[in-house]
Amino acid sequence: MSVKSPNTLVQAVNYSFSYEQDHPLLNNLSLTISEGETTILAGASGSGKSTLALCLNGLYPEAVEGYSTGELFFRDKSVTSFEKGELNQQIGIVFQDPESQFCMLKVEDELAFTLENIETPREEMADLISDVLEKIGITKLRHRDIHSLSGGQKQKVALAAVLLLKPTMLILDEPTANLDPQSRLEFVELIERLSMTTLIIDHQLEDWLRFTDRMLVLSRSGELVLEGKPMELLRKHKNELEAEGITFSPVYEELPHVDHGSEILRVQNLQFKRKKNVILTNIDFSIHEKEFVAIVGGNGAGKSTMLQLLSRLLKPTRGSIELHGTAITSFQELELREKMGFVFQNPEHQFITDSVEEEVAFGMEVRDESGIGARVDDLLQRFHLKNHRRANPFSLSGGQKRRLSVATMLHEGQDILLFDEPTFGQDARTSSELLKIVKSLQEQGTAIVFVTHDMDLVDQYCDRALVFHEQELAFDGSPEELFHNEALLQAARLRKPYRMRQALEVVGQ
Repeated sequence: MSVKSPNTLVQAVNYSFSYEQDHPLLNNLSLTISEGETTILAGASGSGKSTLALCLNGLYPEAVEGYSTGELFFRDKSVTSFEKGELNQQIGIVFQDPESQFCMLKVEDELAFTLENIETPREEMADLISDVLEKIGITKLRHRDIHSLSGGQKQKVALAAVLLLKPTMLILDEPTANLDPQSRLEFVELIERLSMTTLIIDHQLEDWLRFTDRMLVLSRSGELVLEGKPMELLRKHKNELEAEGITFSPVYEELPHVDHGSEILRVQNLQFKRKKNVILTNIDFSIHEKEFVAIVGGNGAGKSTMLQLLSRLLKPTRGSIELHGTAITSFQELELREKMGFVFQNPEHQFITDSVEEEVAFGMEVRDESGIGARVDDLLQRFHLKNHRRANPFSLSGGQKRRLSVATMLHEGQDILLFDEPTFGQDARTSSELLKIVKSLQEQGTAIVFVTHDMDLVDQYCDRALVFHEQELAFDGSPEELFHNEALLQAARLRKPYRMRQALEVVGQ
């Protein structure tokens, strides 16, 4: 238990929180966060990290039907005694999806809206907006439409809006989950320069460790099980951390080589426009049976758009996509879905029922499969969702929603599975288990296509990498070839995987 000191900013005393009184998400927490401290809040997917952030910020339990016991204090004052909205200004949160925080269409209007909410005199707004844009290094974005920005730029705008509130403390909830590798690094470096009291929730810890003072570790049952300096915890408690799905570097396993089969899918001379804007052009590639292919590139490169074109959710402006030599436009909807599965970037876009088990069973019922009950039980067990089978899918944690979205797409006999960022929001253990399931499908004959920002995943699992850059397919080859192409890595805002960066450090490069 953390000991209260004169510079303690946040304190939890025997604090618990639950949506249902007999199933606590946070369990008897006692901890402190000191002013000026940078703290990592780590734990498995579903351990209550985001819930704690929202309780500290005052959004929970006020905004949801929840139950809490114990006490939470900010500057020695109970969080329940603050006026509505008062604590939100003191403790600012930046979420993993910046678009969930935006209310306006243009950057300047979004920032002005924030200032209006705190009754800033209009004559002061222009200078305050100029100051925060300069501080974050995005002055050139002032008059841009928010929808036209890259993921990294949107995240910086969201941070600027929070900083205009002049908070005492920042909470970053998976702030880089949707950013390309270079944008992630730039955002981490920006937070380091701000030098504020900061609580960081992230499953990818490597980049944060350089300037982090402490780490708090929550167990899968929502209890505080470890706290201390990050590197000390790694040395002394490596096994306990790994049991909670926490690693400081990727774990590489020896994986069997899988020989590829015949061509399944072919893309020829493809172009896609939104209004008059060219998103993708001159795209040609094919996918073969048992291939594991990564689609990578910077934010805004068209990766997710490519998956939506492959799955027929979007229609190309020009060119063709063929599945087994037949244009995908020729398939009936159910026939296409039996051959091709698609896991969305936002898991909530897939949910259509009121419970987790109904969500998993729905596709099987549509396909009139047998033994549905046993297969549902098996998938819930494999994806660590058995204890949530009657929960509403929208009430799950971000990581649990992602696992559910993958589970709903898995059924026997699919030719190709398309995944848009399948491991974001997952701890190391559940990511590994998910990928083992996907790997077994590959071995059985399914082609796997991933959009991902995780270069370690590409390094360990993928046979091929397709790099999208400046509306075109800039590279089609092996991950090893890609990681030795320095110019392309820089241009496409990618990084070498951890093992190669470590090797370069060892030889002093």
